[in-house]
Order: sequence, then structure tokens, then C-alpha cells
Amino acid sequence: MKITTVPVKTYVTPSKIPGAGFVINPYVGCPHQCLYCYAEFMRKFSAHTEPWGDFLDVKLCSIPLRPQQLFHQHVMLSSVTDAYNPYEKKYEVTRRLLEQLVHCQAYVSILTKSALVTRDIDLLTQLPGCEVAFSFSTADEALRVQLEPGAGTIEERLEALKTVCQAGLNTAVMAAPLLPGISDFKAIVTACAPYTKTFRFDSLNMRSTFQHKLMDFIDVHYPNLLPLYNEIYLQGKRDYWHNLKQEINTFCAQQQVSAEVFFGKESSFTFTTPSRKTTPQKTLFTTEEPQLF
Repeated sequence: MKITTVPVKTYVTPSKIPGAGFVINPYVGCPHQCLYCYAEFMRKFSAHTEPWGDFLDVKLCSIPLRPQQLFHQHVMLSSVTDAYNPYEKKYEVTRRLLEQLVHCQAYVSILTKSALVTRDIDLLTQLPGCEVAFSFSTADEALRVQLEPGAGTIEERLEALKTVCQAGLNTAVMAAPLLPGISDFKAIVTACAPYTKTFRFDSLNMRSTFQHKLMDFIDVHYPNLLPLYNEIYLQGKRDYWHNLKQEINTFCAQQQVSAEVFFGKESSFTFTTPSRKTTPQKTLFTTEEPQLF
């Protein structure tokens, strides 16, 4: 892993994500090395030649956040990195930002795969209506190792979700991306439901940045699913997602949890403002490389 410290003029960027006024990405890059990582497009904006997942830029900014800009504004951590990647334990960029966000009294939403977020519960509980959401594409640890080799384990995430919930913070689960025929949404809901009632679901958007890696994985481990992926991503049929959405809504109603399903539409990060108890886009797989199927 190549680690570089990079000076920046500001951490804060106006957000185009509905529901979030601003976004803060404390790092460029992510060591989780998820096969389906949509953020890999960020590599072209850096000077790195290393593969995505093999470098991390640690942003350093000497200018403090402005309370007049962020007071009671919705701030998301983060959109193209994990603010609690393993190197945050050393650099503590996210923690220093949270200290300032407490002063700003911003409404903060965090999306992470890391249990390290529990380190900052002392700060998170000082934020109005703060929400911590954990991302799961699977509840199967063996599959997690294949899909997200650098991310926290399923057990670690579940324990962290429990800890955050018991601290009185708003919790949520982002079940995304759901890989057709592979991700078991019922297992995710069943495992997480004791610690949150808010679930959000998004489909796998097949992007050119990762399609080769992911389709090689499907070809090796799930060759029986190739016709399904051909139907969804080459033929553009929506039947699978339509039926899955119905299954999700029915199951979540039975489990008495809320379900927001973002298949085929731009998703929004919804915040409950403010209380102690609040989301991610879409592109079709092109037909340029049908030999993958």
C-alpha cells in the first residue's frame, strides 16, 4: 500500500447526492479492494499509476471547517472512500473532522464497512441526529473475503452496529450492492434487524471500471449465473430487479423493518432531523465487451 499525505484547501465539497448538502472525503483511495467498487473512477483524478486499492492519499488541511457554512447542514462521510478505512486508526483525519463538526453542530451521516467508527462514539453522540450506516453486500463471511478482501469482517460489522445502537445513535444498514443471484438480502436483514430498523437496498450497477474483474469472478465461481447477468446487463431487462424489489418489501414488512429500495433510480441519503435514530446511483452495463459472457 502506497501512503501519501496530500495538502488540500478544504475538506468540504457541495454534494449532488439528494439529502446531503455537503460531503467530506478525508482520503483518496480505499484499501477495502472491493471487486465492485464504483469509486475506482477517482483514480484518473490522481497522479497514481497503482491499481485502485493499492494506494491511499491522506488529505491534510490547515483551514478549519466553518460553522457558519455547516451549522445544521447535512454532511455525509463519505461518498468515494471509507472515512474509517484501517489507516484512519493511525492518521485520525476523520476524528479531527468530527471534533470540528461537533462545534459546527452539523447533521452527520456516516457510511462505513469498519468497526473503527465505534472509537468515535464520544463525538458522534454530541452531533444532532447523527446516523451511522453500515454497508453489507453479503452476510456470508467466505463470500465477503472474495468480494471485499480488505474490509472488516461481517462479525466485526455486526458487533459495531450493535455497539452504535446501544450508544443511542441512529443506525441503518445499506445492503448494497446486491449482486444478482449471489447476495442474500434476507440473511443481511435477519442478522442486522436486532440493531436497526432502517434498511436501504441498491442494485449492482455494472461499471466499466470493474466489469472485467467482477465478470471474471462470476465466470469462475458462479458460471451458472452468466445467462442471468447477460439478461440484466446486456439485454437490459428489468424483471429480476422488479421481482426482487417486491420480495424485499414483503420480507421487510414481515420483519417489521423499513425498506428503501433504490433499484433503477438515483438514491438519496435521507436524514431524520434531528433525533436519535437516516443513501448512493446507476449506470447500465454496456454491450461493448460481450465476450465476458
